[in-house]
Amino acid sequence: ASYKTTIVLNRFCLPDPGAYPELSEAVSKQKLDDAETFAIESLSSVASAWPVLLGSFFVSVMLGYLFLVLLRHCAEPLIYVTMLGCIVGFGILGIYLLANAGTLSQQLSESMKTDVEFPKALTEHEEAITKGAGLVSFALAGVTVCFACCFHHSIAVGSACVEVACDTIFEMPSLLLLPVIKAFFKGFVSLVLLLGFVDLYSTSRISDGTDGTAPHLEHSNEQRAELLFYMLMSFWILCFINALYQFIVAYGVAEYYYTPYDHDHEKDVGCCALWDGLYYGLVSHGGSLALGSLLIAILQVFQKVIQHAKKTNDETGGNKVVDCLLCACLCCVSCCKDMVEYIDKNAYIDIVITSNNFCEAAQDAVAMIVELGGAMAVLNGATFVFTFFGTIFIMLGAGAFTYIVSSQGTFADQTSEFDVSNPIAPTLVACMIGMLVALSFMHVFDMTSDTLLYCYGYDMHHGRPTSTAPTALKELVHGSDN
Repeated sequence: ASYKTTIVLNRFCLPDPGAYPELSEAVSKQKLDDAETFAIESLSSVASAWPVLLGSFFVSVMLGYLFLVLLRHCAEPLIYVTMLGCIVGFGILGIYLLANAGTLSQQLSESMKTDVEFPKALTEHEEAITKGAGLVSFALAGVTVCFACCFHHSIAVGSACVEVACDTIFEMPSLLLLPVIKAFFKGFVSLVLLLGFVDLYSTSRISDGTDGTAPHLEHSNEQRAELLFYMLMSFWILCFINALYQFIVAYGVAEYYYTPYDHDHEKDVGCCALWDGLYYGLVSHGGSLALGSLLIAILQVFQKVIQHAKKTNDETGGNKVVDCLLCACLCCVSCCKDMVEYIDKNAYIDIVITSNNFCEAAQDAVAMIVELGGAMAVLNGATFVFTFFGTIFIMLGAGAFTYIVSSQGTFADQTSEFDVSNPIAPTLVACMIGMLVALSFMHVFDMTSDTLLYCYGYDMHHGRPTSTAPTALKELVHGSDN
């Protein structure tokens, strides 16, 4: 008899868990352990929900534009409203988790309308994990309250500069399209690289379970080296895309900054600034962008290797000394990566202004960071707040849309080809899509504000006139000096 199947990893053909949950569970448990079985059943729901996920992408884009519009006209009130919503949301989530501790997986299984089994690592300590997550939610609500009270002045000062950055974005319409282009292009490249990694990962031999462990994929040393090299190249490609994106934004904003005001106190910037930035970024400064992105890619690979070593150590007994050393190494590598990313961003702005090579631009960027430390701290603090809460706002919107739509109608019909047996998995994927789109929007105004501040600091440092600088930017710099 024929039955509906699902292809997984381009290697396994399993009964569809939505149509035949018991048969799928029986077959998959003979091949893979519980965690891999759960992942496969979740992937089946994600594949069936592709129309909803596509809709969540457009929902995320619309929410991103809405957030920029709100930032442009009412940045300070918006941040307090957003923080209030996060406080209430974290509080409600904490109450829900504590009230349903120990029964959450059962409720999720009933809502999925299948007999799917969650991984044992989750179900064995479900009550403790749920209570811990509830306490974390309350802690986040408390941290948000403290943040709103302690950083009131920084929020007020930074909000004015954020509004100036949003004005810059809306006065250059091409900047409004850049987040969508980046989100779509980077998402496509990430998907291609991920599928390639999955195909490479699935070429390994499957153990037969005779050694007493659950059947799993076994990798040779050569295959591990291939996976490591593939990770490095993938991270390098994605980091180069980010570097080129930052250069394009910096180029367009710098051209806006140095354009003099007309008699109506407005700036008339050409429509081809971003295309010029793309051309010069690839043709004239491609090597500098590649070098900066390579440094970040190497640190990302080190980070993943240490994380994998820590996970392996935990699974094999958890030597406390080794665990402590790995945590220290992971902390150092993460700190170095954050520092390099911040210096790279400012180095690309310096390259736009001076056309220096990467090493010279990085030295100038460090000197400028020291000189404008107070203003950068205030501005980066404000942009971090808006970026954090804006990302949460867009992620929750995309996730809520996906969960509501995939839980009813055609997507809840087991006879439909779009049947979603597990709405949680598509919701998580939608949140990831929302995060990708949100970061694309947030990075635009973050890079815009940083470029405006860097250009003003560069003019002051070299004694050049600053008549083209926005008034709010001057107040930020000289107010932080005082």
